[in-house]
Amino acid sequence: MEQKELLSKKIAQFIAEVGDRKLTQEQGKIFHAFTKTKGSVTYLNVTDSKGKNLRIKIYSDKFSNGTQHILLGHYKTNRGYVTAMEILNLCDVVRKGNVYNRNGYTIYKLLHKYKNVTIRTVLKVNINGNEAVLKSFYSDR
Repeated sequence: MEQKELLSKKIAQFIAEVGDRKLTQEQGKIFHAFTKTKGSVTYLNVTDSKGKNLRIKIYSDKFSNGTQHILLGHYKTNRGYVTAMEILNLCDVVRKGNVYNRNGYTIYKLLHKYKNVTIRTVLKVNINGNEAVLKSFYSDR
């Protein structure tokens, strides 16, 4: 299946999973970023667990990182499986997660228990000053 066709299917699946839930303003911005493939960058302002204010930049038009990378590589896949609700709450990983650096990236990692599974959700960003570019978002289920 062609990458664009697969991406369209993933976006439709993402929209269906979210359904008619009432979203916060932040979740609405994330939802919009993950359901488009063109247009301007989405920005989110978040204070991380260490008190650092970040401006997270989310690209919707690149296969190499941002929403397309997450949808194609980790959303409901066998590699780093994440759900739509986890994606919509990705800023919680920044707000509550442990922070460390690896290979030039800042990693935010949050452990949470769901049913009998421990999920380690990882948000990988490239930070320049206070501007953070979303690279990936995945779990180690």
